[in-house]
Amino acid sequence: MIELSGVCKAYKVGDEPLTVLHGIDLRIEEGEFVSIMGPSGSGKSTLMHIIGCLDTPSAGEYRLCGTSVGGLSARDLAVLRNRTIGFVFQNFHLLPRITAVRNVELPLLYAGVSRAQRRSRALELLARVGMEDRAQHLPTALSGGQKQRVAIARALANDPALILADEPTGALDQRTGLEIIELLRELHSAGRTIVVITHDPTVAAAADRTIYIVDGHIQREEVRRG
Repeated sequence: MIELSGVCKAYKVGDEPLTVLHGIDLRIEEGEFVSIMGPSGSGKSTLMHIIGCLDTPSAGEYRLCGTSVGGLSARDLAVLRNRTIGFVFQNFHLLPRITAVRNVELPLLYAGVSRAQRRSRALELLARVGMEDRAQHLPTALSGGQKQRVAIARALANDPALILADEPTGALDQRTGLEIIELLRELHSAGRTIVVITHDPTVAAAADRTIYIVDGHIQREEVRRG
């Protein structure tokens, strides 16, 4: 599903280039649960942006579901993201002035799904993550864990092949964080490919495979199952 070959990423800082990723080679198969772990400044967030088609490599090649993303236009990248990837962020990224169910509907709206179908699908997904009784609540009336469950429901809206989660428990207490990890494991058991970016060893250990990145290099990997 995910294949990076010699991927580098550099930014210009003043007159000097700053290389953040150095020749990354990585394969993630369909149906895997993989965590990418590293300290702040290691390059893991940049790697997440590339995997999520939010950024493109400076060198090397990235193929997602067999499609080389390097030559795609911004519009084509957006279409690929919306169809293939569901995002879960540390700070939820819910729109504060619309209800939980309408937040879940948003990817379906962008995909051109009819209003009735959007509402039916959103309510179904909220029920799946245990939030059916909070469908009409605004995000401001929800706890952190409830917001993250709504965010996961939204990530599932277009039935994506890949769930990409960036520090999904970072804003949560330990107990709630464990509940979110268990929910991600349930989604994996149901056949989803899950990639989690984290600096938390507990979150990383929930995955079948952990990729350790340091100073823009893949240092090692650890396989637990499979």
